Amino acid sequence: MKNVLNQWLFLLIIVTQLFAQSEGERNFLFLLNEYSPRGSALAGNLVASRGDVNTFFYNPAGLNGITGRQWSAAYVDHLLDFQGGMLVFSLPMKQVGRLALHLLYFNYGTFNETDLFGELTGRTFSASEMALGASIANLLGENFEYGLSIKFIYSVLERYNASAIAVDGGLLYHAPFMENLTFGISLSNVGVGIDHYTDVKENLPLLLRIGMAKRLAHLPLTLLLAINDLTRTTSGPAWQIFERFSVAGEFDVNPNIRLRLGYQNDVNQSTRPLSGRNFSGISAGIGIHWRQLWFDYSYVSYGDLGGLNRFGITGSF
Repeated sequence: MKNVLNQWLFLLIIVTQLFAQSEGERNFLFLLNEYSPRGSALAGNLVASRGDVNTFFYNPAGLNGITGRQWSAAYVDHLLDFQGGMLVFSLPMKQVGRLALHLLYFNYGTFNETDLFGELTGRTFSASEMALGASIANLLGENFEYGLSIKFIYSVLERYNASAIAVDGGLLYHAPFMENLTFGISLSNVGVGIDHYTDVKENLPLLLRIGMAKRLAHLPLTLLLAINDLTRTTSGPAWQIFERFSVAGEFDVNPNIRLRLGYQNDVNQSTRPLSGRNFSGISAGIGIHWRQLWFDYSYVSYGDLGGLNRFGITGSF
């Protein structure tokens, strides 16, 4: 166990140093949004989960636990009337493992055009972004699973556009020393821009996550813990990256109903008022199983900014 933990810690330090970037350097920020109702209800805590097609967004290695064919569709009612969603389909492939095809989209709506002096021109324009990709997942030696994704990213603003190619990668480790304990690590959005809005070539929003999931032995409850966005630099001490933790639990009321509750500290710290406290960063949701379908809903509080509702359907056949 000690050797495995040392290897994971060494990998984490190397990746964090190699890919560190500041908030202002990042483009295509829609890739950081939450799309899965289950994932958002659990505070973005699916990096160490498996057996759900929605895990492709957090850690593609989690796809390997799916049996048969599975699909999922979700809708996000975002702040400022922005809208987003995802569509993913997964199926087994002989000698390859698990294959998934997925689409993310984000629509910023329609805006009134103004001239250099702020006067309305009478014209309108729109803005939107999308990512289309494919993932594979399979076993990687004893107790390990891996996943890889490649995606094409496209952004359009009025008549201008930008695009990029990126890959995601992740690992799952099933602890042999404790039943139903899984560790996960993933690095998302490693890629290069193809076209840019301006002459400034901005970086993609790299996202490094580590986490764990433990299914309790005598209670129908799964506990999840993660540390997110580890490549984003901090102005304070290095240990402050661990303040970006999230914790969650998923409780099986019965085989057809699951209750979810989570807390994301980074969201709370970035949205709470200068004085006082609020409930930002708290998330909750429910999953209801009917026939071959799971109907999922989540709500995430952003304090005074409002809250986000997400709806999704996951099916198997």
